[in-house]
Amino acid sequence: MNKAELGQAIATERKAQGITIRKMAEMADTSTRAVQAVEKGLYNVGIDTYLKLAQTLNLSLKVGE
Repeated sequence: MNKAELGQAIATERKAQGITIRKMAEMADTSTRAVQAVEKGLYNVGIDTYLKLAQTLNLSLKVGE
């Protein structure tokens, strides 16, 4: 999974849960700009940011197939 696919998965789940970008940023203790950038796959953020967003949505990330 690349950063664009991961971002899309996060965006899809956020929307499915009815969470706005602003609320997501609050819940994950990050900025709305960071959430938007991750969801669009625009730049690499630290793994901590991806983990925070995934954990906020109760998503699990697994390595490998």
